[in-house]
Amino acid sequence: MRVEAYRQFVEQENDSPSDELIRAAINSNKLTGGSKFVDEIENRIGIRVEARKPRRPASEK
Repeated sequence: MRVEAYRQFVEQENDSPSDELIRAAINSNKLTGGSKFVDEIENRIGIRVEARKPRRPASEK
C-alpha cells in the first residue's frame, strides 16, 4: 500500500513551489532542509555539503 501511494505521489504532475525548490536543489547538488538538517547530514558523512558564509567558531564554555 505504501509503495503504491508513493508511486502516485511521484507521478503527480503539479508544479508546486516545493517541486521547483526540490528540482533546483537536485540540479545544483544541494540539500533541501533547514540548517539543523544540513548540519546533521554533514556530521554523518564527514564533509561540508553546503557553501556557507565565513563565521567565527563558537567559543568553548
